Amino acid sequence: MIIDEEVRSEFGGVLIPPGTELNRRLIAQLKNMDIKEIKVKTEKEIKEKINKKKIAREKYQQNLEDFSETYKKAYYMKKVDFKTVKSLSEEAMEISDYLDLEDTLKMTRDIDNYTYSHSLHVGILANKFGKWLHLNEGRLSNLTTAALLHDIGKSKIKKAILNKPEALTEEEYEEAKKHSQYGYQLLKKSNRFSKSIMAGILTHHERYDGSGYPLGLKGKKIPLFGRIIAICDTFDAVTTDRPYQKSVSPFAAVKMLEEDFNSFDHKLKSLFIEKIPYSLIGDQVELSNGERAVIVFINSRNPESPIVRVDENYIDLNDESELSIISLVKDVEEAEKAVKLKE
Repeated sequence: MIIDEEVRSEFGGVLIPPGTELNRRLIAQLKNMDIKEIKVKTEKEIKEKINKKKIAREKYQQNLEDFSETYKKAYYMKKVDFKTVKSLSEEAMEISDYLDLEDTLKMTRDIDNYTYSHSLHVGILANKFGKWLHLNEGRLSNLTTAALLHDIGKSKIKKAILNKPEALTEEEYEEAKKHSQYGYQLLKKSNRFSKSIMAGILTHHERYDGSGYPLGLKGKKIPLFGRIIAICDTFDAVTTDRPYQKSVSPFAAVKMLEEDFNSFDHKLKSLFIEKIPYSLIGDQVELSNGERAVIVFINSRNPESPIVRVDENYIDLNDESELSIISLVKDVEEAEKAVKLKE
């Protein structure tokens, strides 16, 4: 049986997230906590979810291909086609509906397609963020579109700068920073996109303390979409391999966000930090000592250092300064498919 609603402890922490498959150990744990009943999915619901995930993964690959075409058109024709983007945004929202957060985080991604996969993942993350904030359908759609297109301005930046494996020169960095303005100008030229979408693209590199660019906005003067995309953009960037940087685990990324007191809206960041680790309870991870473990509990005070199980041994990573999570264990089947597609 599959758990349909999260199971929380008496102190409010998530013990078992929705989507977890019940086994004897979990049932014993529930009995020990004197939990009498939980909601589980029906067999029909399980089959429907499996089918929807399959559809979502197919749409994911197609979306990447379509998005690369959108970039090429922006590069050669100097404009963004509204109808194409609307279709891409609707597909991204459908992918977000069908794939759980952990499915998205475990997707095998090709470093050569970083620009496109990054944009799609930021769109999916922002869509989930908007749902956490209970945005209405119209605003959720606009947020997803803004997040999908947040880097569209990079179509006007030389590839030699974007793919440079070493540090950029000061002149190159200043040019790269213009991508948010270029993106804003591309959308404004089409005269079809809402002000909130354009504002999100223009301000996704603004920082809460005023240290960002291009306008140097501070605090709540940064539009909501810009503040949301800033968090999703940063998180996805550091958890993905890039030409000049190796990825870190979602838990290490959460710690980085947690320790950054200046860059992001504090309330939005706290919500994001709460949601990401809890979504990974029950997933397999690789530890820094080479062992594989299963996430069993998230400490709300230290979400980046969960309790894990290695065989029958339980380890609180908060008490083990020498031990950390290196990466999520990817979906083997999906990884094999990705390799075949690349070949």
